[in-house]
Amino acid sequence: MRTARQIAHDRRGQVLGLATLAGVFIAGAAAREVPERTVIHEDPAVCAELGEAADEYAEMAVVQTREHAQAFLRSVHPGLSVADQEALERIAEHYGLVAEPEDSSPVPFEGPCLFLTGRQDHVVGYRDAWARIEHYPRATFATLDASGHNVHLERPALTGALLTDWLGRMRMSSGPFRAGRSAPPAGR
Repeated sequence: MRTARQIAHDRRGQVLGLATLAGVFIAGAAAREVPERTVIHEDPAVCAELGEAADEYAEMAVVQTREHAQAFLRSVHPGLSVADQEALERIAEHYGLVAEPEDSSPVPFEGPCLFLTGRQDHVVGYRDAWARIEHYPRATFATLDASGHNVHLERPALTGALLTDWLGRMRMSSGPFRAGRSAPPAGR
């Protein structure tokens, strides 16, 4: 997430927009402003069905349902199970940038953006993202209740709608029909 923000700032002429889901705004976990770990709906039966993946799922799940658990097994668990933990630890040691992109470039990023966060995300939180709202004048900042770090799994319909909206805004901002130009007549 921080790398994507840096690229958007450094190569703004080549970047149409920026979208993040539960993105990191502050590299050091100790410096992040995060809410306490919250589980809104706990379902021990769902966790019991997950076998070896149960602890990893339960650690992040704010709303435990079969649907969310199955999405976790399909989309998240495969990566977790094969991740090289030693490599991830080495990356984490050097994760920070010299300066935050918004601080090193006082010029706002004016492409369409979406910053989607979970209200109960105890990993990266949501407040650090909102602190940068003025730097992204064409951004939608959305913090979804009943979701944590896996906001896309816990609130898939709303996540999909927000991503569709962002793509539509990018489409309007690029190509021959940018703001101020009219679209071609229907049928062309």
